[in-house]
Formats: sequence, structure tokens, C-alpha cells
Amino acid sequence: MNRNILKEIRRKRRLWKKTRTGGPEAREEYKAAEKKVANMIRNAKRAEERKLAKEKSKNSKPFYAYVKRRTKTRDPVGPLKKQDGTNVTEPEEMAEILNEFFSSVYTREDTTGIPPVAQKRCRKKLRRTWITTEKVKKKIASLRNNSAPGPDGISPKILKNTTDQIAPVLAMIYRKSLARSEVPEEWRQANICPIYKKGSKAKAGNYRPVSLTSVCCKMMESLLRDDIVQHLRDNHLISDSQHGFVNRRSCTTNLLEYLEVMTKTVDEGGKADVLYLDFAKAFDKVPHQRLLKKMEAAGIAGHTLEWVRNWLKDRKSRVVVNGKKSTWREVLSGVPQGSVLGPILFVIYINDLEKEVKGDQQVVMFADDTKVSQTLKDQNSPNDFQDTLNRLYGWSERWCMPFNVDKCHIVHVGRANPKKQYTMNGQPLNESQLERDVGVMISNDLKPGQHCAKAARTANAVLNQIFKAFHYRDRRTFVQLYLQYVRPHLEFASPAWSPWSQGDIDILEKVQQRAVKAVSGLAGRTYEERLRELGLTTLQARRAETDLVQTFKILRGFDDVRGEKWFSLVENGRATRANTGGLVLQQQRSRLDLRRHFFSQRVIKGWNQLSPETRNSTSVNAFKSAIRHPTNQAAPAGRS
Repeated sequence: MNRNILKEIRRKRRLWKKTRTGGPEAREEYKAAEKKVANMIRNAKRAEERKLAKEKSKNSKPFYAYVKRRTKTRDPVGPLKKQDGTNVTEPEEMAEILNEFFSSVYTREDTTGIPPVAQKRCRKKLRRTWITTEKVKKKIASLRNNSAPGPDGISPKILKNTTDQIAPVLAMIYRKSLARSEVPEEWRQANICPIYKKGSKAKAGNYRPVSLTSVCCKMMESLLRDDIVQHLRDNHLISDSQHGFVNRRSCTTNLLEYLEVMTKTVDEGGKADVLYLDFAKAFDKVPHQRLLKKMEAAGIAGHTLEWVRNWLKDRKSRVVVNGKKSTWREVLSGVPQGSVLGPILFVIYINDLEKEVKGDQQVVMFADDTKVSQTLKDQNSPNDFQDTLNRLYGWSERWCMPFNVDKCHIVHVGRANPKKQYTMNGQPLNESQLERDVGVMISNDLKPGQHCAKAARTANAVLNQIFKAFHYRDRRTFVQLYLQYVRPHLEFASPAWSPWSQGDIDILEKVQQRAVKAVSGLAGRTYEERLRELGLTTLQARRAETDLVQTFKILRGFDDVRGEKWFSLVENGRATRANTGGLVLQQQRSRLDLRRHFFSQRVIKGWNQLSPETRNSTSVNAFKSAIRHPTNQAAPAGRS
């Protein structure tokens, strides 16, 4: 709002008062003033958006703050229902209800019956972390300016503005805290922000607790986490089946590993049963003493272990709703959601789950999202899989990590599947034909159609929101919005589900067609011409490029997975640069389209057409540059 607009608004209000006593002329004058104000406001918004986009290269913060303000939709809390059915709308009372529920799920650990934990082989135990001023400065530099402070009120902005002065002091505090294994009380407190998930907003159980803890403590946690992760990697202590919160693994590698086995099984005419496990409040249920035992068995000892012990001890939390706070409550179990150490501690705790699964069965995890599959061969009885389910349930009982049996599902894959009924603790498991698997919809026929439809619906909904919020749709502003907020929904983990039918390809491409059509100044041009003008490519071409990049990351070790799970090299794996010009993949036969168009098969032709220099690139960025700007080589094919 500028002075001219405010002046016209006041004039419009005066004219509105005149319409009560004036005739038709007064009403016409008011309508003209109303139209003028609307145009002025619209033009002011366009000018602001144009200015923000123009200055984005110099200072991007105002641009993204404006985008967040215009597009963010925050689901409000409540109103909540009490047990007697009455509605509660007061923020402070809602905060108490939520805090009571979040506290009710904690595990009251029986420390007299902790199961024994086998000691892991470690070349060297992790006893302490070396903390220097330079390390602290790097942690401060990596903080996000808009991160919320914890109960102590110290924000990242304060730390960044005083880095040179505060870093040496923090380093000294961290060293003393670690040496004495003492954790300040403020570091063991958390403001809980309730995040709505799904279902009725009136139920406290439909909100996820995210802890806002001290930023200073988070940096200390980050320093410890770096050393813990390095220790686990150096000693190969993290299960190969775990893809969550682990460096160089991802949702994409999780899905590719699972679907490689499933698509191959179906292509060979086989069948399989898949169990999707659901833990009940997994992060909040982790019992502290059992967790510490597993950390100790993994070679984490000395000051590091004792500091974590005291970090978990005597924790308190309160819920904050609309600025109103609940009373403090004791945290009896769990790793705080929103903390830095929490995710890797959870991975350590759940790491031995795969030992309950037999050698011919497959387990793939992303943190607590776990799926276990059994290929049903002639010599295999489905009872083998029931035995595994029984062992998994026994593990959950011993380690106080109960399953939500109602949400544990069985998916039957393959033709002529006997569709055996499985049970868990005597309760029959529900069958499912479609599962949301780490963000991707996986159906029992393993085809990508349903995920493509879901991705297109979500992307179109976000695009509609942008259409409503932004008036000035120039190529600089609008394309940036599309790339940041819409296209990720159309491409997330695409190597695992890239479509091959024209219908599925089109349903995704139409979202981008709709977006680029809205860009001003490109009227009368075809879709392909618009893309060239905007420096974009089709989504299909981008998926082909992403396939090649993923292949490079696997074969060159930039992803921490074993390439032989997907690919075979020519000459039985003895390919050398001298006789093949780098890694050349061996073509495999596929019976069905499902397998023929799956990642490990469709990339072979495109990969082998790349020049030896491109395949032998030294980094991911160098490889991307080479395939986008090929020289002296055929353009890579997107499909085999």
C-alpha cells in the first residue's frame, strides 16, 4: 500500500457514504472509484513482484519471503475435542490437550529385562569429539536464518551476526560440556509445534509433535553426529537395507532396490508377498536405556556416550499453540523429532531389525518405513513368511517398539499368487493393492499409472494456488515459482517410477504445458517453442537425464549402494578403459514391458551411447554438464 492507494481508498469510502443519500450519479461515481482502487492495487502488486524478481540475483531473501507469504497454507490446530465430546477452541487449553496426548505415548521402560546386545566389531571405539572454534564457525555459517529458536530464545540470526565473538565462547562451552558430560537444562527443553497430518483435526492423535530445541544445542548435536556417522561408516555398522538419514542413500535408492527384485520376479513369472510395517509412534517410543545399550555395542563410548545419556535424561517439553504454552511435562522416552541427533540415534536403534529376516527374503528401510518381501518359489511355503512376521513381532516386543497392526499391510504381487492370509500377534493383516511408499504410490501390479495421476493432481493443486496468489506472470518470476514449487512433485524419485505408456507421460506433461502457457509474452507459440524460450525441456527428457545421472552415481560410487544389484558389465565384469572405453553395461532380456522399462533395463542403451569421457567424469556436476552439452558423441537416448 502506498500513499496514492490509501488516498483513493479514503475517497472511495467517502463516496460510499454519499450513495446512501445520493442518486444514481453517486453510485456510478462510487463504482468508478472502486474500480480505480482495484486497478491500482493490482498494478502495485505486479510492480512489487517484478521488483522482487529483478533483484532476486542480488538478494533472494525478500523474494522467497514474499513467495512463502503468498503460497503457504498453514493448517490451523483444532478445534479439539475432549473425551466428553465438548469442543475446545482456546489455544492454551488445546496446547494442554495435545501435550497430554503426546506424553501418553511415551514408553515406561522396564530396565530389569533389557535383552543382551551383541558387541559389534570396531577397529576403534568412538570416545570423544574434538571441537574447535573453526568447526563451530562452520556450523554457524550453515544455520538457516529463518529457523525457529528454542525455549532459550537464541535465534540463528543472533549467532550469525556475532560469529567471530560467539564462536570461541561456544567452542569452550561445548568442550566443557563434553568433558564433564553435563548438558544445560535449557538444552533438554523443547517447545513442541503440533503439525497436522491427516484425518479429523479434532483428534489430538492426528498431529505430529515437532520439537523446537536450542539452536546452540543443535550445533553441539551436529558436531557429535558427524563423528558418530563417520564411526558407523568406517566400521560398516549401518545395515545395507537402511536408506534413511544415511549419507549417499535416499528414497530413490530405497525404491530402486525394492523394485529391482519385484520387477525381476514378475518378469520371470514369479510371485511375492510384501509386508509394509507401521510402527506406533516410532520416534517417541524409543526407550532410552535400550538405546544406550545399542550405542555402546556399536563402539560409542566414553564422553560421547555419557553426553548423549545426559542429553536424553530429564528432558521436558511443552506444546505451543498460537503463542500460548502448555505446562511442562517430562519426556520419558523417544528421540526428539526436530533434533539433529535424533534421526541417527533412531537408525542405530532399529539397525538390527533385519536380522529377524531370513536370507532369501528382502528387507528395505527408510528410517521406520520398513517393507519385507518374500519371493514365493515352488520349494517355498508361505509359512516361511509367517515365521518371519512372528519373529518381527517378537523383536518389537523385546525392544518396546510396538507395531500398529491395523496399519501393517500385505501386498500380493504377481499372477497366480495364492494370497495367503497372514497374522500378527493373532490378528489378521489387511491386504492392500496400493501403498504410499516413501512418497511414491506403489500398486500391486508395480505399474506407475496411479502414481503419475497422483503426482499430476498434487502439482496442479499447487499450480492453482500460485495462479491465485500471483498477478504478474513474467518468465522470470513465474518460471522460478514453477521450478521451485510445482515441478518437484512431478519428478520426485522418478528413476523408480518413470512411465512408458503415452497416457501416463501425457498426464505429467500437461501440467508443465499448463504452467508455461500462463507465462506472459509467449502467446501464439507451440509448447516446444515456449520451452525453448524459457530454457526448459520436456519432463520426459528430464527423466531420461535423471536416469543417466542416477546410473552414474551408482556405478561411480557417489551413491553408497552396490552397483551389481542393478547392472552387469560386458565381458563378465572385466570391462577396462583400454578395450571398452569405460563402464559398458550388458543388455539383458526382459519378457514384460514392466521389466523392459524399469530403471536397470531402460538406461542401458542411453548409457552405452555416451562417450567414454562422459562415462568417466570425475564428479556428478561434470557428468551433468557433459550430457547436457555433448561433444563428438551421439545424444543419449532416453528409452531403450
